[in-house]
Amino acid sequence: MVTPVIETRELTYIYPDGTQALRGINIKLTAGQKIAVLGSNGAGKSTLFLHLNGILRPHSGKVLFRGSEVRYHQRDLLDLRKNVGIVFQDPESQLFSASVLQDVSFGPANLGLTKNEALAATQEAMRQTGITGLEGRPTHFLSYGQKKRVSIAGVLAMEPAVIIFDEPTACLDPGMALKIMALLDEQSQQGKAIIMSTHDVDIAYDWADYVYLLKDGGVIGEGEPQHVFLRRDWLDRCDLTCPTVIETYLELTGSGLLPINKPIPRNKQELFQSIRSASPGSGPLLKTARHG
Repeated sequence: MVTPVIETRELTYIYPDGTQALRGINIKLTAGQKIAVLGSNGAGKSTLFLHLNGILRPHSGKVLFRGSEVRYHQRDLLDLRKNVGIVFQDPESQLFSASVLQDVSFGPANLGLTKNEALAATQEAMRQTGITGLEGRPTHFLSYGQKKRVSIAGVLAMEPAVIIFDEPTACLDPGMALKIMALLDEQSQQGKAIIMSTHDVDIAYDWADYVYLLKDGGVIGEGEPQHVFLRRDWLDRCDLTCPTVIETYLELTGSGLLPINKPIPRNKQELFQSIRSASPGSGPLLKTARHG
């Protein structure tokens, strides 16, 4: 049995004003896994993430890193934060140095690396995020998309085992959003566990290996995307819509234009392939629909 790189058990948290933000949350991530957490505003997504790298301490329950319970001593927290990086939704809350190079190099420079090792880690993170030419630029002069990539590079430079992304594509144009999601895929392929929150069901359905749905601080549904996004009752409770690919597929199968004995497509490319390989009896109908 594979030991999760990070796990929560019956995690509960109450804010000082009495708001119960988390109610017995159980999640786990393994190396290389891609997890999406969805829910309406106030569902508990950000509060959960702040527990995963020790910014918040649970009222009850526990967080485990590589099978060992986090004890919230300074040594434990330093190790946790070195290995569990978080990229906040608003890059302004994460950037604080005068230049891009200073900002990205801050993390590795404080990990006990030599100057050359820290510089190499910084340069590699900048290469991966496509900001190599911005080293000397003041961070406050960058575009929003550039700031987003710099904040991601600052986390990647520390080479964490887990990376948390809070709404990674929020406020980005479609082209930049695709680049960010490709970067997340690349990090997963390198063995990092990736967990992100998003309101975009289409991105979550296409990208994630596993999905958690949160409502009022609790998990109301979880599983593989093909299972979770077919549960209209779960989606309705979380104020979420069905992914476009699933809705289109269900409409085509319900109309007899596609056979129902095939796996549900995960993305547009798979859906288009299903249409192209549809049974001969459906072909003319599809051709007529395409050409009017």
